[in-house]
Amino acid sequence: MIINRYIQRSIHLGTLGALLLLVSLSLFFTFVRELDNMAQEGYGLLQVLEYIALSTPGKIVEFMPLAVLLGSILSLGALAGNSEIIAMQASGVPLSRMLAAVLQAALVLAFISFLLADWVVPDSETGAGKLKNLGQKNRTALQSSERLWIKDGSRVVHVLALLPNGYARDIEIYQLDKKGKLISTMRAARAVPLESGLELQQVSQSIISPKVVVTRRYERLVYDGSLSRELLQVLMIEPRKMSSPDLHAYLNFLDENRLDSHLERLIFWKKLLAPLTTVIMCLLAFPFVLGSQRQSSGGQRLLTGVLLGLTFVVVERLLTQLGIQFDINPLMVALLPNLLFLLLAILLLIKKQSHRVGIGLFAGGQR
Repeated sequence: MIINRYIQRSIHLGTLGALLLLVSLSLFFTFVRELDNMAQEGYGLLQVLEYIALSTPGKIVEFMPLAVLLGSILSLGALAGNSEIIAMQASGVPLSRMLAAVLQAALVLAFISFLLADWVVPDSETGAGKLKNLGQKNRTALQSSERLWIKDGSRVVHVLALLPNGYARDIEIYQLDKKGKLISTMRAARAVPLESGLELQQVSQSIISPKVVVTRRYERLVYDGSLSRELLQVLMIEPRKMSSPDLHAYLNFLDENRLDSHLERLIFWKKLLAPLTTVIMCLLAFPFVLGSQRQSSGGQRLLTGVLLGLTFVVVERLLTQLGIQFDINPLMVALLPNLLFLLLAILLLIKKQSHRVGIGLFAGGQR
C-alpha cells in the first residue's frame, strides 16, 4: 500500500509539473496575442487578464493527456534511474502491482479532467467568449447563464437556450412602438439559421391592441430583424467545450430537425472517451522506464514523451479527418486512436517482459 501511494504521488507530482509548464506556455502566447486587441474599446488589460483566467480550465483539460504522458515518463524514469523500481522488484513487489498503482494514479487524473471538462469549462469558456466578443463588438446584448437578451431595433429578443452554430430554443420576441409600448409578442419553440436571418418554428404570435389581443399560430415564420447566425454564434460556446448533457441535448436538437450531426457526434464520443485517453497515456509511459530505458537521461525521456504525444495528436487528427471525409461511424473514429495506442502500450510491455526473461535465462546459463 505504501509503495502504491509512493508511485501514485510521483506520477501526480510529475503530471502537475508538466501541466504547469504546458498551460503556462499556452497562456503566455494567448496573452501576447490578446495584447493586440487592447486598443479596441471596452477591452483593456483587466479584460485581457480576466479572459486569460477564464481560459485556464480549458487549457488544463486540453493538455491533460500530454501532461500525464510527460509527467509519468519523467517521474517513473526518475524512480528507475535511482534504481528504486529495481529495489521494489528485489523486495518482492511484482510488476503487476506497480502497473496497478500506475493505473490508479491515471484514473484519479482522468476523473479530475472529466469533472473540469463537464462542470467548469462550459461556464468558463462561455464567460471568456462573452467577455471577448461583447467587449470588442459593442453589441447591445446582455447574457446571463444560457439566457440572452438582445435589443434589435424596436424589438427585444429573449433567447432561453443558446446552441452552437446559431441555433436556439425557446425564443420570445417583444415588439415595441416608438413610445416604447408593447404592441405584440411572439414565442417560438426553436430557431434555425438561414443564409440571411432566422427561421422560427412552432410560432405563437399575439398582436396587442387597446381593445383586443389577437393570437395567431404558424408552423414556420422567417424573422426579418438583424438577429443572425453570426450574432448568436459569437455568443456561443463551441460544441467541443460543452458539457456532456448539453452536447447530448444539442445532438437531439439536430436530429429532430434532420440536420447533419456527424461532427458533433464525433465530438461527443471524444469527450466521453477523454478519460480513457488519459489512462492510456499513463500506461504508455510505463514500458519506457523498464529494462535498458532506466539508464536514459531526463532529456531522452522528455524527448520520448514529446514524440509520443505528437504522434498521438497526428494520428487522432488524421483519423478524424478521414472519418469526416468518408462518413465513418463517429464512435469508431473516436475509439480507434485509443485502441491503437493501448495496443502499442501492451506490445511494449510484453516486449520488455520477454526481454527481462531472456536476460534472466541467459544469466542463469552462464552460472
